Amino acid sequence: MRYGIFSNSYCPILNITSIGYAEHPSVTRFGPGIRSSYIIHYVISGKGYFNGSPVTKGQGFLITPNMQEEYYPDKNEPWKFLWIISDDEKSAIVFNEFKADKSSKIFSFNYLDVIKSTRDFLIENNQKIYGGYEMLQIFLSFFKYQQNLTYIKENTSAADLYIEAAVNYIELNIENSVTVNELTKFLGISQPYLFKIFKLRFSLSPKQYIIDQKLKRAKVLLTESNLSVTNIANSLGFEEVLSFSKAFKLKTGLSPQNYRNTHNKKT
Repeated sequence: MRYGIFSNSYCPILNITSIGYAEHPSVTRFGPGIRSSYIIHYVISGKGYFNGSPVTKGQGFLITPNMQEEYYPDKNEPWKFLWIISDDEKSAIVFNEFKADKSSKIFSFNYLDVIKSTRDFLIENNQKIYGGYEMLQIFLSFFKYQQNLTYIKENTSAADLYIEAAVNYIELNIENSVTVNELTKFLGISQPYLFKIFKLRFSLSPKQYIIDQKLKRAKVLLTESNLSVTNIANSLGFEEVLSFSKAFKLKTGLSPQNYRNTHNKKT
C-alpha cells in the first residue's frame, strides 16, 4: 500500500510537491533509473539496499536530480519508508544538513517516533491536497530534529551552531517577513544572546543582518529581472515599498530605480 499527500500551490521558501509512505515490497523499489526531483527517504522499519549499500531502520538516503538510482527491500526483512519529494533547487541546501555519506548518500536519524507520527498522519489523510506552505510546515516538523542531530555531531561552539542555524533559517525564509522574535523562538535562545553572537560574528544586529541579506537579494532582482520595485519589495517580505526603498537607499546611496538604471546588466 502507498499513502501520500500532495501540494496544489507553490511555496517560494522551499517547494515540497509530495510526502508519502509505503510499506509493501512491491512499491518500495525503484530502478535502475533517473528522476528529476530531490527525494529524501526515511526507513521506519526493516531494511533494504540503495545503490548497492545496505540501509536499515533509523537510516535514510538522499536522491538528487539526474542521479543514477536503484533501491529495493530486503527479501527477509523488507523495509517500510517515508519519503519527501521536492522540485526546488534550494533542496540542495537542505540536503547539506543531513551530513550524509558523500559516496552512498546514506544518513542516520534518531527521531523515529516523529517520523512514525508523520506516517500515521499520512495514512489518516491519504490523497489529500495541501497548500505549499502547509507542506513545508509538515516537512519542517521533523526536519528540525535532523538539524539538531547534525549540530550535535559538529565539533563547534554553541554560538557557531546557533549562528549557522539562524543563517540557514534566514536564507530559507528570505522572501518572507523574518523577525528577530521568530529567530529566537526557532533557536530557543534569548534575544540578548542572539544579538551578542551576531554582533561578534557579523558586526551587525540580527535585524540588520536580515535586512542586509534582503537587500543583497534585491540587488540581484533589480539587475537580473524585470520585476517592478513594488513587486521586489513584496517578494522580499517588506510590508511597504517605501520602507524597502528607504532601507535600500540608506545601504547603497541610491534609490532602487536609480540602482537598476546604473547597474542593469541588460543595458
